[in-house]
Amino acid sequence: MNGDFIVISEKDMVKGKILASVAAVIEGQENKILLIWEGDTPYHGQWVGPRGYVKTEETVQEAVVREDREETGLEVIPARLIEIYDDFIAGAEDQPLHHIIVGYIARIVGREIVVTQEAMEYAWINMVEVLKSDRLPDVFKIIFDYYNKLGQRHFFDFLKVR
Repeated sequence: MNGDFIVISEKDMVKGKILASVAAVIEGQENKILLIWEGDTPYHGQWVGPRGYVKTEETVQEAVVREDREETGLEVIPARLIEIYDDFIAGAEDQPLHHIIVGYIARIVGREIVVTQEAMEYAWINMVEVLKSDRLPDVFKIIFDYYNKLGQRHFFDFLKVR
């Protein structure tokens, strides 16, 4: 960000609780993707792709890089936007939250996977098994299903003139 902020009026402020986060689909070999066993809210105790909240001072792509490093130890680059998703969840005291998730395909460019407090376990899981899992939040099934429908094409395939 350039540090310049636009001031908006009170009437244009968002009412209610809205969270913005990113989720990464990290590709491995043999049609496998990286899942983490989430140790943090709101998906505690479920398999998810590395994910986390966007800080006010960072771009969505910067959040992908930071969250993947924090949760897995991996250095990644966001390669392609998959889609933007909505998840409606209960927050503190069962207050409704609108969770907006920006999904990206991320490419590993360095380092090794580590176990963290946020990612208590990790696994490379075949896409067929991922989509059948009952230990995956519905919104992540949607993200992974859409990614799968992209046909496993790589980023540069999308740049070709048709």
